Amino acid sequence: MSKSLFLLVAPLLAATATAAPAAIMGSDAGACLSGKPSLLVRVAGFKRASGTVKVALYAAEGYLAKGGKLGKVVVPVRATAPMDICIAVPRPGQYAVAVHHDINGNGDKDASDGGGYSGNPRLTITNLRPPFGKTAVRVGSAPREVTVLLQYRHGLSVGPVSG
Repeated sequence: MSKSLFLLVAPLLAATATAAPAAIMGSDAGACLSGKPSLLVRVAGFKRASGTVKVALYAAEGYLAKGGKLGKVVVPVRATAPMDICIAVPRPGQYAVAVHHDINGNGDKDASDGGGYSGNPRLTITNLRPPFGKTAVRVGSAPREVTVLLQYRHGLSVGPVSG
């Protein structure tokens, strides 16, 4: 490429690069980027830009059971803006994701932490574990996009961050 053509094209390439969508995060990002069966989970509604967020993958068998996870991806939270996190699935089928925002990053589930599920079921203080049917999504041979709106405890209720 000639120097004059490079000087003409370089600003266009730079503008295109800065207009790209938000980065897909997580150790499984390659599955989404290469079009393999996966879930591209947009996690939204962060209360605070701190700690970590974990996306855990489940099938109907083993759903929310100890040792029942098919996989998990953990990434640091650096902003309250939505994050796109990819998690690979073993093959096309029905899956659910459970998301945990560990606000202080201590690895425990504290009362100040937030969470949510694919399908965004309504949670209550007495029902923090919805049935698989309310959270299941079908994944085909390509990435499936889902949004999970985080919910946090507010006194005796559970819901998204307001304001």
